[in-house]
Amino acid sequence: MLCLSTGCGESGSPPANAPRTSIDPRTADAAAQAVESYLTGQRIAEAVTVAEKFAAEAPGLMRSQELLGRALVAQAMDEATPAAERDAIMRRAADAYDAATRIDPRNAPLAHAAGVVCDTAGLHDRAADHYAAAHAQDPRHAQYALYLALARARQGRTDEARTLAEAAEAAMPESPDPKAALADLAVRSNDLERALAKVREARALDPSSNGLRLADARIRRMAGRPEEALELLVPLDPPVRRAPGYADELAAAYAATGRLREAAQAMEESAVMRPGDAMRALRTAKAWRDAGDPIKSSIWIETATLAGAPADEVAKALGTP
Repeated sequence: MLCLSTGCGESGSPPANAPRTSIDPRTADAAAQAVESYLTGQRIAEAVTVAEKFAAEAPGLMRSQELLGRALVAQAMDEATPAAERDAIMRRAADAYDAATRIDPRNAPLAHAAGVVCDTAGLHDRAADHYAAAHAQDPRHAQYALYLALARARQGRTDEARTLAEAAEAAMPESPDPKAALADLAVRSNDLERALAKVREARALDPSSNGLRLADARIRRMAGRPEEALELLVPLDPPVRRAPGYADELAAAYAATGRLREAAQAMEESAVMRPGDAMRALRTAKAWRDAGDPIKSSIWIETATLAGAPADEVAKALGTP
């Protein structure tokens, strides 16, 4: 996400087709420099305030919209921002990047950055459109091809995704990312042997990556080798092992070997670390129910209810209509 911290392409003058703006160039430069300075100094609130004013006064200037998007991304990722507000702020950032790309539609780095922000905001179809725009402007750029491949895979366009990922792999032979993407595509096609081969290649290039270790474990479990998956996951440091994706896969591997209590314990350890996560509490309740412990299951049902779990989800976890 380099563009989000350093800017995207030339931003001094809007393209010829951009809407006119009446702001004085010196005022625009001063506003932009103020936003950049505040962001550099981690004064996020001030950066957002100035960026909002700049974007309102110069709505047709790409730089004003891109800076607003960048300031809002920083605010959404700031630990001081309440968790309940972060998603809405990231969606505002995506809207600002959308506006910037409409003003400067031929700026490939800007389009790519817009895609990353939209993906982060959960706006995956919009992200795919931005990745496609970046790739169209610079089809030889391996990262643009890779990100578009991942987006197309999510959309179920696996043939296109595979072609793009293979092009990225050829352009970046020392990067594990295209190989990991190809492993995921092989899983989607139920070609687990190819998936295992590709994830091994990726891990050979980045053996310290926990994410690739997790992918390897998941593929091994899906291939009917859950004990091998456990060998990969159990040695992880506890904070990593208890993170949602890792805990879920660890529990699935334990369950695949018939060790249901250990599966429930893995889910419980993860849920304890996230006391406000109602759905994780519900999944823990179901795991304990499957393990034959109704008392622990009822405790986690109550925890989920207190955390605001919807009644229909609670009923589903309880196995009631």
